[in-house]
Amino acid sequence: MSSVELGELNLRNGKNDAAFDIFFDLAQFELSADAQFALVKMCFDGLLKTEQAERLMNWLNRETARGNGYADYNLGLIHEQGTVGGKPDFKKAVEFYAKAIKEEVHDAFCNLGNIFITGSGSAQGVPQDINRGLELLEKGAQLGSRQAAYTVGSYYGKGEIVPVNHRKAFLYLTLASLEKHDQAKRVLLIMQHAVKEDFSRELEEAQHMYAKTQNMRQLYKLL
Repeated sequence: MSSVELGELNLRNGKNDAAFDIFFDLAQFELSADAQFALVKMCFDGLLKTEQAERLMNWLNRETARGNGYADYNLGLIHEQGTVGGKPDFKKAVEFYAKAIKEEVHDAFCNLGNIFITGSGSAQGVPQDINRGLELLEKGAQLGSRQAAYTVGSYYGKGEIVPVNHRKAFLYLTLASLEKHDQAKRVLLIMQHAVKEDFSRELEEAQHMYAKTQNMRQLYKLL
């Protein structure tokens, strides 16, 4: 059993303090992205004591100063959700997501893009910018973020905020499916039954994008 699995086991058994200690050690000493995610989720779920939440925030702030992109991303999440402080702070969320993007945390494209598309930060001085949001989501998808691919594909498919574009919807939902996003697979099946068009070009393009991201991942492993 890995250390992350041990932390998850303690969490499932209600041993929150033990889970926190395991995840926090992994985050500090091994810079484990999975441990960071678990800690932030515990924070979202209200499972951290005040002093534990403070330790987490202090550590994340130290790490972001060192260029830890996952720390930037997680601070963005915390500020977007208002988990610490009682209310969302979209300006800070945007700031941290932008830093995470510079540190090549590709899922940050999705979170930042969503803020601009939905206009959720408008009341705090972050104006709605649908075009910018779409650009961010598409860039994240092309770099290998399956969540960005699913999200932008869904926007193009639903047509609620963004005008319907079946071809782009098919392209990005297919890319997300290739990245093993389960919900994308289900939405794609529904779309294929509902929209009777030839998407062979989009399928080929999605496969090309996927192969490119896989090649880059292999390269990073060798560096």
